[in-house]
Amino acid sequence: MPIPRNGHAAAPAGNTTTPAPHSEHGPSSPGRALSKHRYDVVLGCPRSGTTFLMETLAGLPDVECMTGTLLPVSIPQVVNAESLPLALYDALTVAFERSLDDYMSSGRFHSRAAALQKWVNAPTGLSGLLDAVRGRRSQQRLIYKEPFLAFAPDFVCDALPEAKIIHIYRDGRDCANSLVRTYNVLTDDSLTHLLGAEMRLGRKVDDRYVPWWVEAGREDEFLAASPYGRAIWMWAYMTRRCHTVFSSPEVAASGRVLQLRYEDFVQAPDVHGRRILEHLDLEPSRSFLRRLGTAHAGSIGKHERRSDAEIEEAERIAGAELALYGYH
Repeated sequence: MPIPRNGHAAAPAGNTTTPAPHSEHGPSSPGRALSKHRYDVVLGCPRSGTTFLMETLAGLPDVECMTGTLLPVSIPQVVNAESLPLALYDALTVAFERSLDDYMSSGRFHSRAAALQKWVNAPTGLSGLLDAVRGRRSQQRLIYKEPFLAFAPDFVCDALPEAKIIHIYRDGRDCANSLVRTYNVLTDDSLTHLLGAEMRLGRKVDDRYVPWWVEAGREDEFLAASPYGRAIWMWAYMTRRCHTVFSSPEVAASGRVLQLRYEDFVQAPDVHGRRILEHLDLEPSRSFLRRLGTAHAGSIGKHERRSDAEIEEAERIAGAELALYGYH
């Protein structure tokens, strides 16, 4: 079974044992100082509100916002393999940063279409429009979102040591509900291969694979669970990893990480919008404030429409993590 590189077994859902962060060693490549740009990261279990947060941040004229595509979702899972050599881990952290560098230097970023789209998202007057028509980009800062980085928050800290991080989290019962309803994840059919974003590594049991993030010895329990129960199992692993890494003394003292509770964010967007801007050292814009104003609480508590049996299953699987984040 692939387990985190530090030698600790993968944390079972509902258990307080979790891997320690990798930050005690971190990448050592001398080429890291070559980066010309500033990078920040938004992460959180899929369906935790990362998309709404990024759409809001896209309204800031001084930053470029990019979701996925630059980092394969396999990487945050591969770096948890116990057999991964330290030199290879270091190479992957540098490759992550370099992929962001490459994007900011690419024709994709500097194209007229991209410049015009940025102006539409965050208008900066007639002069800004003329610059966009000419394909001129002034942004030197990228905010990158990849929800599956929540599998390896220590990898983010190691790869981008100067980055500010926003960890947005949401009631796991609602996350799992949305994952199942929107993407039909972790069904028996999807467990017959390793092509799904939720599981790029696994161990074969009968005709199905059990994801690497399931603790050894709990294979039968995982396979007996419903897709909803499996989805909150993944949420529990991600949120426990993030809690372990982001609450470590070194990371907590750095002030690099803003913990953002989704339910609080959408119910008091003005308050938390200010927190976000202060954390990122950015000023508000009309577009940012307008998008912030579209927040609504309509998706809170949607898991309550599920059967009592499913809710009981979810709370049995992820009770410790739900309690850790104040949801149970």
